[in-house]
Formats: sequence, structure tokens, C-alpha cells
Amino acid sequence: MVPRTRHGRPGFTLIELLVVITIIAVLVGLLLPAVQAGREAAARVQCQNNMKQLAVAAHNFHDARGRFPTGARLPVYVGSRPTLGTNVWVELLPFIEQDNLYRKWDLADNRNNVAGGTDATQAQAIKILLCPSDPLPETVTYVTTGRPPPWAYGFYGMSSYGGNAGTRSVPFGDPPAFPRLSRDGVFFIGSSIRVADLTDGTSSTLLFGERYHRDPAFDRLVPVVLPGTTLMAGLGKWSYVANAGVSAHVSLSTPVPINYRVRSGGGRSAAEDRACAFGSGHPGGANFAFADGSVRFLREGTSLPTLRALSTRAGGEVVSSGDY
Repeated sequence: MVPRTRHGRPGFTLIELLVVITIIAVLVGLLLPAVQAGREAAARVQCQNNMKQLAVAAHNFHDARGRFPTGARLPVYVGSRPTLGTNVWVELLPFIEQDNLYRKWDLADNRNNVAGGTDATQAQAIKILLCPSDPLPETVTYVTTGRPPPWAYGFYGMSSYGGNAGTRSVPFGDPPAFPRLSRDGVFFIGSSIRVADLTDGTSSTLLFGERYHRDPAFDRLVPVVLPGTTLMAGLGKWSYVANAGVSAHVSLSTPVPINYRVRSGGGRSAAEDRACAFGSGHPGGANFAFADGSVRFLREGTSLPTLRALSTRAGGEVVSSGDY
């Protein structure tokens, strides 16, 4: 009787295995950019939807009050009690489906908005105020810098967006006049702007734009030229009202182009300009909501004169869509 011979299934040779691995690596290399591009496209659409809702909310506020929300109203002290402090995002809360949060906002004693740690009224992350492409390390952050009064130390929710303050929102100068604020936009300290004030036209005036929260050079420069000032990841606290620093948190402006970054060797003015700058994590530009309710993507190559013209409400400039 002849014994049966078992024939094992032949395995891959080393060369065949290397070929398979190479093919898989090539396929992954081809697919990964497509997946990343798809994610960014979805993030950009979500950001545009956020800004559309913010523009609609601002107009609904205008319909109800006869004006746009103020950029900021600083607290009035009654003894040691800060009262009446508010800003554009606080004012818009009832118009962005945050009625419950707005009812908790204490105008009679702003200290109560800080109380409660991460459960504080001001410490809530609001989805509509956050762009998916914004590299914020935390959506709620604790104030440790920026020189706020002692009662204002606490947790704050963050925002990826800022109201258009015009051509300059930081620095603001000394109180009570804050002479360095340009006040030629829509949202700034003490603003009370109506649609009728937008004589440049609603289709040529910005309402809101994006803020980009990554700039390592800014973070290295600020402790040197502006000690005690907030780093980039801490700018954009939607609920900050404690002092004139609110201008750096809820407003943006146009002293520099879109996606401006601090360069090596920059000084104090470079840091101040960066705190004002519109920008985003979207490739090639940033989203903006206009006063006519439209949302448009402006190229980062948009010229500074064009961007500044769009940020003023009554500068008399003529801008066409081909300019951006």
C-alpha cells in the first residue's frame, strides 16, 4: 500500500508579500487625501451653516430691537458689584436656540455668571459658535491671563467666530474713550448699529468672520512683548464681558490680511494685529457672513484694501465680488 502524500498549500514568497504591501500602501496613499478632502469639505459646509444661522440671528435681533446687538457693553459697578455687562454673543443667545442659557445670564450681578466652575453660565460650549476646522485645544478654558478683575477668573466657553469691528479692534486704548478702536464696523464696544447705518450696502459689509486659533509664533512673542496677555488658544471667549479685553474676544477686524500669521522677529504691533485677524483652518481662505445674510468664502489672497473696504459700514468704497 502506497502512503498518501499531503501537499501543503503554497504560501506567499517574500517578493509576493512585498508586492502586496506596496500595492496596499499605494492605495492608502491615494485614498487618504480623498478622505481628508471629504472631511474638510463637510467641515467647511458646517461652518458656513453656522455663520448663516448667526447672520439670520443678528437680523432677527434687529427686527425685534431696531438695531444689531452691541459688540459689548462693559459692566457698570454698583459698589463692588459688576452689573449690565454683555456682548454680541450673549445678546444673540435667544436667537440661536439658547433661550435657557440667556435666562440664566445675570445682568444684575455679572459675578454670578462666573460662579459654578465648568457648570457656570458662561462656561458652556455652544456648537453653533465652533467651526469643525478650528484647532481649538479646548472648547472650555480657564482664565489665567489677560488681566481681568478678580471676580472674572473662571471657566469660559470658546468661539471660532468674531463680529466685524471694522479696521481695528485691538489695541483699544485707555478708558473710557478707548481711542484706538476704529468703530467703523458693526460690532464694537458701545455699538448700536442699524441696517440704515450700513451705507456701503449690506452686500458689501461684513457681519461675522472666522478666527484661527493656531499661531506658535504669536504664542512665543506675546510673553515677551505683552506679558500677561492671553495666548492664541485663549482668545475668543464668547462670554467675556469683564473689561475692554472683550474686544479681543468677541470682535475681529482688518489691520492685516486673512490668515495673517506672526513672523519671526515681529514686535508688539505684530501681536496686536494677529489678535485682530480673520482666518480659518480651511485651505485657502475663510468664511464670512455678510450683512445681507449671505455667507461667502473669501480667498486669503484677497487684497488688504478690499478686505478693509468690506469691514467698514460707511467708508464709501466700491467693491465687486470679483475682488475677492
